[in-house]
Amino acid sequence: MKKEKVLSGERQQSILSILEKDGSVSVDELAKQFSVSGMTIRRDLKYLEEKNRIERFHGGAILRDEVLYQEKEVQNIEAKKRIAQRALELIKDAKVIFLDAGTTNRELALLLKEREGLSVVTTDLMVAGVLQSGKGRLFFCGGEIQKSTGSALGSYTVNQLKDYSFDIAFLGASSINEKLELSTPTLEKVALKKAILQQAKQAVLLADASKFEKQAMMKICSIQEFDILVTDKTFSEKEKKEVEKLGVKVEGVV
Repeated sequence: MKKEKVLSGERQQSILSILEKDGSVSVDELAKQFSVSGMTIRRDLKYLEEKNRIERFHGGAILRDEVLYQEKEVQNIEAKKRIAQRALELIKDAKVIFLDAGTTNRELALLLKEREGLSVVTTDLMVAGVLQSGKGRLFFCGGEIQKSTGSALGSYTVNQLKDYSFDIAFLGASSINEKLELSTPTLEKVALKKAILQQAKQAVLLADASKFEKQAMMKICSIQEFDILVTDKTFSEKEKKEVEKLGVKVEGVV
């Protein structure tokens, strides 16, 4: 019995890894891959759904819309701090910046609290909470709040964003695949991210190494929509040149 529990746990972790890479999977595919019955896979999926890791649909499953903010907050925190520090150095003379939702941008917000003469626009409640006692100006684009992440999204939010012009927009990503395409499990975030990019004179992608080689359900754009990538991911010289061929400058942090 104890051995079966260990095997189930390993299989469930493998299922999560498959979903992080492919975005969705069917019961039949999993049963074949793990050489177990469909009933066993359905039990695994039910367990993972109860743990708020996935969402089931008839015949398969997808990753849950978003990882809870409380979980993100403690993941790769040192890398996020280094990325935020490098992002801070890119602001220079910018007067109006956008900070996307996410814990890396929250780290950047903490570094900006004492900065004067800067206007920050955000859709993230946590970022806004940090900067509400800061020295610069703060603007919040509201709308429906996604409770798991504490960020606003939807058509109302997108329409507000269109009224701004950003010197620099700092965006995050949950998934970047092998083709260097950004994707998200949340449909509404596609329009949101595109609107931010449209309003930015310079777009900077902040992404720690854990965000790469992952695929979510909805494609946002190619990485070539960004001017700069700030990451702790170690690229080979060949990989770095491939990224820079797309017009994206790679700012590595160690």
